[in-house]
Amino acid sequence: MSNILKVTTPTTGYDNNAIRQNSPQQAEDMSIKNPVDPNRVGRSDGRNQADNKHDAAQKGVSADSNFSNFVRSLHDLPRLQDVMTKMVFGGMANVVESGISRGTAAEIDALFQMLAMSKDELAAFMKDQMTGANRLQGPLFDMLRQVMDEATTVELKAGILDFLKKYNDMSSGKHLLQNITDELKDIESYMFRNDREGLEKLASKLRPYSMQANGTNTQLLKGEIIPYLGRYISETRDMGKIRDLISLLALNTSRYENGNLNSVVQAFQKLMDFPAFQKHFAGMTAAEFKAMLQNVDFDRAAGKMPWADHLLDIMRSGIKGEAGVENREAFMNIMKAMLVNESVYMPVMHAMIPAILDGVPMFAEMWVDPDEESGNPGSNEKGIKLLIKFDLKDVGFFDMMMYYEKGKMDMLIHYPEELKEHESDIREGIRKIMSRNHLELEYLAVEQGKESIPVSAAFPKIFERRNSVNVTI
Repeated sequence: MSNILKVTTPTTGYDNNAIRQNSPQQAEDMSIKNPVDPNRVGRSDGRNQADNKHDAAQKGVSADSNFSNFVRSLHDLPRLQDVMTKMVFGGMANVVESGISRGTAAEIDALFQMLAMSKDELAAFMKDQMTGANRLQGPLFDMLRQVMDEATTVELKAGILDFLKKYNDMSSGKHLLQNITDELKDIESYMFRNDREGLEKLASKLRPYSMQANGTNTQLLKGEIIPYLGRYISETRDMGKIRDLISLLALNTSRYENGNLNSVVQAFQKLMDFPAFQKHFAGMTAAEFKAMLQNVDFDRAAGKMPWADHLLDIMRSGIKGEAGVENREAFMNIMKAMLVNESVYMPVMHAMIPAILDGVPMFAEMWVDPDEESGNPGSNEKGIKLLIKFDLKDVGFFDMMMYYEKGKMDMLIHYPEELKEHESDIREGIRKIMSRNHLELEYLAVEQGKESIPVSAAFPKIFERRNSVNVTI
């Protein structure tokens, strides 16, 4: 196994999420920006309107595509680590001092009780986090990945992707229905009294979540609730916030309908028409597949954990300003960073790990590529590549980059400057850990970390179009 931990040159300007807090500030460029050319008519800012699109085309990315928007989002991304370490290390003291509501204070207290753990509990916590980072896992999806690798027709690949989309919507059915219910309540708050009472009456007919209730609820939403809201907008000419909420309601309704159990089973049946698919799923009937889906606990399969629910409740309260108006931007930054890291264009798994380890607050982020190429010329071997960043209060910030393949490990670790005198202890400790877990350590580099390893340098595929769908809606 060759050493593939050599860090590539990161894409310029697209890795705000990995820049250290204490990195030196660049000198301010005092040169004139966008000088005006008097020989031609330009934009009001003196720039060529086609410049951005031309630069994007040079990189092979359409400037108007969703993928291009994703790349721009990475450029403007607030640093998740900065905000989270501040909150975790301070026990959210800056939030508590802002006069938060009693409910939010209780959520914060419950969250920090859940994050307190021992070293042994941390290992299980990290495993659960990575399990939850990939919902499409297990024998079924292992076989689907094999079919995708072997597929020679566009139709088969498109069929598998359609099935996965329906499955994803079905597994999110409980969450989608809750979103729909919350959106209806928000819409009611913007309506006149008589119209609000009419919507409340219709919304009360929605049945609690179950696979069997999907069809009835979808029919009610599409046949009565959404048309009712359409008539309301037509009569009142309300062009405000309520229109945005109705658009979001229609989107979630579409996803909720797409995740109907029978629709997922039909997509599976269509795939059985392909010999390459039958080879892996021979003997499984549509009825058996349907019965299997009905017995799946999707919350458990997705690795859903109570602490995440508490964190999301706190984020929701913070964005609404219930944790103090001065903290609203911080909560917005956390939410933006989380959404970008969970984008469909992110080709690696990502997880964040807040914890209070034996009384010491810690925040970590982990990126994992389970299909990293070995780096050997002409080799089809693949391993697992990991980038872990963690910050321990009163200890410092660490970078760890690892590659695992067939029981062998390459590792690069950057430690904080304060631990310079303990480098030999760190090196020996890592070797003991590898030996204790029966791993052969082929390459080990232990260095004082002056700069954080950029995510884009560790995983250049994040910015490569071949690893993502580049479309415009």
